[in-house]
Amino acid sequence: MNSDDGGRGAERGGPSGRGRRGEPPASDGALARAVADASLALLRAGEGGTPRAIVAAASRLLHADIACLYELAGGPRALMLVASEGGGGALDALQRLPLDAPSLAAEAARAGVVQGAPDGEGAAALLDAGHLRDRCGCAHAVAIPIAFAGDLRAVLLCAAAQPTLPQAEMVEIAGALSSLFGMALAAAEPRALRARIEELEQEKRALERTREQLNAAIAKARKTEAALRLSEDSLARAQKIARLGNWDWHIPTDELFWSEECYPMLGLSRDAGALTYERFLACVHPEDREGLMRAVDLALQGERPYCMEYRILRPSGEERLLHTEAGVVRADDGTPLRLIGTALDVTEQRRAEQALRLSEERLRLIAEHASDVIFRMRLGPEGGYEYISPAVLEHTGHPPEAWYEDPQLFLTLIHPEDEGRYFEFVEQMAAAGGRLTFRIIDRSGRIRWISTHITIQRDEHGNPVAGIGISRDVTAEKLADEEREQLLRQLSAERSWLTAVIERSPVGILLLDQSGAQIAWNHRAQELAGIDAPPAQAGAWCLYSLDGQPLPDGEQPSASALRGEVTSSRELALRRADGGTLAVLVSAGPIVDGGGKLLGAVVVFDDITRLKELERLKEEWTSVVAHDLKQPVTTIIGYATQIERKPQVAAAVKTRAGHILASAKRLGRMVSDLTDISQIESRRLAIESAPVDLPALLQAVVERMAGETEGHAVEVEIRGEIPVVCADAARVEQVLSNLISNAVKYGDPETPIRASLERRGDEVQISIRNGGREIPAEDLPLLFERFFRGRAREERAVGLGLGLYIAKGLVEAHHGRIWVESPKGGCTTFHFTLPVGAAPRRDAA
Repeated sequence: MNSDDGGRGAERGGPSGRGRRGEPPASDGALARAVADASLALLRAGEGGTPRAIVAAASRLLHADIACLYELAGGPRALMLVASEGGGGALDALQRLPLDAPSLAAEAARAGVVQGAPDGEGAAALLDAGHLRDRCGCAHAVAIPIAFAGDLRAVLLCAAAQPTLPQAEMVEIAGALSSLFGMALAAAEPRALRARIEELEQEKRALERTREQLNAAIAKARKTEAALRLSEDSLARAQKIARLGNWDWHIPTDELFWSEECYPMLGLSRDAGALTYERFLACVHPEDREGLMRAVDLALQGERPYCMEYRILRPSGEERLLHTEAGVVRADDGTPLRLIGTALDVTEQRRAEQALRLSEERLRLIAEHASDVIFRMRLGPEGGYEYISPAVLEHTGHPPEAWYEDPQLFLTLIHPEDEGRYFEFVEQMAAAGGRLTFRIIDRSGRIRWISTHITIQRDEHGNPVAGIGISRDVTAEKLADEEREQLLRQLSAERSWLTAVIERSPVGILLLDQSGAQIAWNHRAQELAGIDAPPAQAGAWCLYSLDGQPLPDGEQPSASALRGEVTSSRELALRRADGGTLAVLVSAGPIVDGGGKLLGAVVVFDDITRLKELERLKEEWTSVVAHDLKQPVTTIIGYATQIERKPQVAAAVKTRAGHILASAKRLGRMVSDLTDISQIESRRLAIESAPVDLPALLQAVVERMAGETEGHAVEVEIRGEIPVVCADAARVEQVLSNLISNAVKYGDPETPIRASLERRGDEVQISIRNGGREIPAEDLPLLFERFFRGRAREERAVGLGLGLYIAKGLVEAHHGRIWVESPKGGCTTFHFTLPVGAAPRRDAA
């Protein structure tokens, strides 16, 4: 694009023939100059003059005859003209461009990319491009969307009679200016950025004051050369401290004079030889060299003051950034004679500024994404929120905008019961800040607990000016604390209740930790041990076997419990402190946590001395009864057998003798059962172990019971190889006879009785199966109890209900197991096992 402004034409061509009109500079240099020029123009314009500065910069940098800036209208969907450069009254018809009408600007707004006017008649169809061509003589137009953070801010429409920039370069510059102008239009929003700009302006004014002072010193030096020589040393020291140098370029002779501080800036020594402008340019970074030359030319031509920042490369390769400003000394005819200026190394300053910007950006991102509410508020009569993070919406239900509009909004959210504490905190906060946890009622009516921590910022006089704070929603923590307190109270009550239960329990209770140390016991445990106070030694509750021998440590119930084993109702002896012993029934088990980790053990003692005495009396009575009954029964059986066998006895007498014999035998079996029960319960059942061939024994029992099983087929099944077991053959036969008799008594005569043997691991399993009605499910758990008859009572079967109880005692005396299976609608099967190769104990103790 071209321009009717001769000044801008000179700017494009450059002074002293260094550039020619119509010959565009390199793309990178043009882009850098355009951005720098536009940035400086926007910075100088201030907030109110931003639109005007944008169109002026666009007109100048894009070589446009006309530049128009449109912003989106709030009500109708249209673009409104807010600033223009060139065109005059011809732009009145373009004050408003509807977004849905055909126009170049509307198309750029909709598409979000740079739009160029079509050639020929295509431009006539566009409201803006056609008007600019017909009324203003600008046949070439381009529309640039200006956006920031993804939001369209404005559209820049530029037009020229003839294009002077290559299309690619113009589009690249337009894209860079679009981003820059978008940031400029959005820059009024963040107050933190304005504060930073104000700080930079203050620094700039300070530098300007320094420059003015130096320029004044230079002017004074022209008048008083002698005074200059006297002050050179002081000036050099000041420049060294400030890292500020001054220079003087004598243009006619191309001599360049530097102050002492300029040499280290460029990385050169004082004796580096004569300095010239060309030698200085060699130190400038290649990418900045052309821009520097153009700035010098413009200053010499009087078109623009010289003020430039550029990079230099020291001989070591280190890159530094210099800020230079200068004034031109001219002859009477205006010819430039000298360019006198200052050079300031601003490398660290710009790095610090960049680091500060990055830090501010990081802090902003942290604040924007933090789950806590971060805020800064002014204090005093004009107080209010300067910043509050988006998390406030989640915490209170009110967006940040509501807090900016109404600084008193928070007061309406405080829980009525916490208002007093909150206002007291506010009064104390101005002095030193602090922390407060209180309740609010959010927009939805939910009660939340908020923990706020505020730090006070003060001015140079120590007066509080602002508060920076963080608020965290601690509702979950508060509820957890309340729940924990409730659980602690509940735990305390349960512990008190458990302590009372343990202490008042009628049995002795002893608690041990996982190392076996005794940590608690009740009063009853002390009574059983015969001690008045807690024992000083761990052996106070040492247990003995019933024969009086001390149990090894590893066999103590407490040791078993600490191994994870359970001891149930084991009869042992407790040695009392006075030397006596008590018969006790001991149970013990491990104490584990929810994860199964062993915490300790509990041991329970119950004094069964009285029960043992009653048991002894019962055994004596049973022994006497069994002995006294067995003798007459034996006599009756003997005489009845003789009568039955005598040939001369009448048949009627033999029949009666047979009845007497059967009844006597039944009574004999009852006496034997009572004797077995007595021995089982007193654990004095005699077991005579010897190798037993179970298949042969089973076959013999079936044959001997042929008379009793008459009418029932009995099948023997041997499954696989059956090893020899160590057992009491007579007692095993007693179990088999009992189970087969039950099968005959309750089984279906039409269904055979099946007796089977098979090995299962380290055991041999014997099974007696019969058909018939199943055993009721409620009878199964009681089937092996004493005197339980169940179905036998209903069917009036003969017996005392002791057979299965005795069978269970005999099997367990052999270290075996016995159980029954009776599924509904199926057969009933009794199983018992005998261990392979293990000799059972000689008694059931």
